[in-house]
Amino acid sequence: MNMMEERRNFIESNIAQAEKERQQAEQIKREYQEEMRKARQEAQEVIAKATKLSEERSVEILAEAHEEAEKIRKSALADIERERDLAIAQVKAQVADLSVAVAEKIIRRNLDVKGQEDLIEQFIQEVGELPC
Repeated sequence: MNMMEERRNFIESNIAQAEKERQQAEQIKREYQEEMRKARQEAQEVIAKATKLSEERSVEILAEAHEEAEKIRKSALADIERERDLAIAQVKAQVADLSVAVAEKIIRRNLDVKGQEDLIEQFIQEVGELPC
């Protein structure tokens, strides 16, 4: 009977060992599933954070682009205004030079009224032909 008892103890020991290993396997499986859940959650948080940061950055980039475009527009308007003022000043200088030239011619010629009218008409035509 001793052998039967040993055999029974051996089988019970194997069954107990198998049950212990099954419980350990289930515990490992639960831990693995929990780790996977945490990893998925962390991945989702990283993706959400990256998405939010990229959206914020795109808003910043657009704001900077609008600001730069406004600076360029203002600079262009200032350049146009400067060029216009310069052109007006040049035209005024040309008109003044031509006026002086006409006055000189009138004084030199000591023209009569008809001659003066012709000279003024010629001056007006010359001024009209000047580039603006």
